[in-house]
Amino acid sequence: MTSRADFRQYALDCMREAESADNAPMCLTMFGLARIWMDASLQMDEHVMRTGEEPAREANPPTNATNNAWK
Repeated sequence: MTSRADFRQYALDCMREAESADNAPMCLTMFGLARIWMDASLQMDEHVMRTGEEPAREANPPTNATNNAWK
């Protein structure tokens, strides 16, 4: 599983892409993805606050999905 910090970084990456988008649909899509990543991070934060435990991590976490999406 990806870390909370990773999710927040993905959200920032999406916001940067939205800001540089040359059309409104792409901008809205990227801001929507940023919100999804931030929501996921907040859900993980809430889990940690409730349980005091970080969610388990995979042995081989996935590569940075948002950065690879536009290559």
